[in-house]
Amino acid sequence: MNPRRKFQLIGLASAGMVASALMTATPAAAQPVLVPCSATALQAAITAANTAGSGELLLTPGCTYSITTPVTGEDGLPQITGDIRVVGSGDTITRAPSATATFRLLDVASGGKLTLGGLTVSGGNPTGDGGGISNAGILTLNAVQVTKNSTGGNGGGVANTGTLNTFATRITDNTATTGGGGIFNGSSATAALRASSLDDNTTTGANSQGGGILNHGGSVTGDLSSLGSNSATGAGSSGGGIATVGGTVRLTLDAVTDNHATTAPGGILNNGGTVSLVLTGVFDNTPTNCAGSPSPVPGCFH
Repeated sequence: MNPRRKFQLIGLASAGMVASALMTATPAAAQPVLVPCSATALQAAITAANTAGSGELLLTPGCTYSITTPVTGEDGLPQITGDIRVVGSGDTITRAPSATATFRLLDVASGGKLTLGGLTVSGGNPTGDGGGISNAGILTLNAVQVTKNSTGGNGGGVANTGTLNTFATRITDNTATTGGGGIFNGSSATAALRASSLDDNTTTGANSQGGGILNHGGSVTGDLSSLGSNSATGAGSSGGGIATVGGTVRLTLDAVTDNHATTAPGGILNNGGTVSLVLTGVFDNTPTNCAGSPSPVPGCFH
């Protein structure tokens, strides 16, 4: 088995059960709301939950909520200002192929809280940060796939300036122009990735950084997670797997492998930050794993 895939699979066997427990262990609150299979119904349900201050929305199993027109600016759905849980069962929230406007799918305001479970977020394409999701509040992703989103700014999959927690989540095939093909983690932001993977994400702009993750002064922790086959493809671009500009990165029992950058390093770029590797493999990245990084990456070779 490919070592990177082996790392990805660690701990995922029980992920569904744990994610289910996380989604159902809620305090006493208003009755969950079943959301019919339409984008209009989902927009209305989020608006009502915001107004109430909180709510649990149960998506119609297997539904594709296809959004054609943004509700405002570049937000496909109403901005999350309350404490909202969206529980899916193989659902997809996506930008409709026929849509002409550019927009992301979800936007969490400062002070807002959003928990997603059992669904896919795809197709967002705003010009601003956060191709799929922009978060300034608290965002929790349990068994979620964030895929095939793009942005002209930072964070092709997720742009985080608040608190981001993932569990058994895959962030894949997203693209950013400025940096952070998979995730952009801003100054003072916190991202904690558990049993999750970031694969095949790309940052394309000249001198862009972080094909998988760009940590710009915040804190990133990874546990039993992987970054594989991500790329920084623009002229002078580096840190195909992860790049940190200031801030801290701590990876425990993770794998950073098969990532690529135009300019070394291809695996981990540390520019004035602190990177800690605990039982973490960094290998098969090109043109180097960590060599060429402006600041050292202890425990990483070549």
